[in-house]
Amino acid sequence: MKRVLTVLLLAVTAHGCGKSSEPQEEQAAPVALPKPPTVSDSGGPYVLRYFSAAAGEFVAAKTPAEVPEGARGQVLVAPEDPNLQGPWLFVADLTKKAGNAYEVRVIDRAEIEKQLAAAKPAPEPAAAAPEAAQEPAAPAVAGQPAPQPAAVAARDNDVIIYRTSWCGYCKKAAEYLRAKGVKFVEKDIEKDPKARQDMLARAQKAGVPQSSLQGVPILAVRGKIITGFDRNAIDRALGG
Repeated sequence: MKRVLTVLLLAVTAHGCGKSSEPQEEQAAPVALPKPPTVSDSGGPYVLRYFSAAAGEFVAAKTPAEVPEGARGQVLVAPEDPNLQGPWLFVADLTKKAGNAYEVRVIDRAEIEKQLAAAKPAPEPAAAAPEAAQEPAAPAVAGQPAPQPAAVAARDNDVIIYRTSWCGYCKKAAEYLRAKGVKFVEKDIEKDPKARQDMLARAQKAGVPQSSLQGVPILAVRGKIITGFDRNAIDRALGG
């Protein structure tokens, strides 16, 4: 499945205007953002796409009821109306409802590019153990298989944000941890298959089923798995 964000960005590029040769003061005002489609429980002329952290890709849905609880905070709305298929992105928050309609916001091309640039994950520091600290291998015993080196245990005290480049709540989670002075690592599970495998392994160790890993961010905080940006859950996992 092609990445939805890539397709949207390609569409944005195709509809973008070239540099104008007119003086700046004579350039036309930017086009107003369109009215977003109305998203309701009954569905409509659009497709909802939520990100499954377990699968590492977007999953399509026709109605909000088909979107898992953990992925309802940020859902892409792909309208069937060609007039709305321009250089913008519609994002619904299925946790917020006014009357019969859910909250939908419009993001223009400039904001998308700004978020992508600001959401580059921080490089993960190398964790290679000093050579002197390695224990010598035990000698092999005749008739028995040679002992294998012990695997490096996952550090339960690590704080990791498993994120995507377009996720606004991932950015909020990172800002919250920085404000609390907590050191953490960010891993993009959409672009890095190893990051997704690491997330799945930690979730399994914590006893969290894959079916619960819907949406982003997914946080691993000192051995505990937190789905979504939940300040109270983060504080409890940090021990205060």
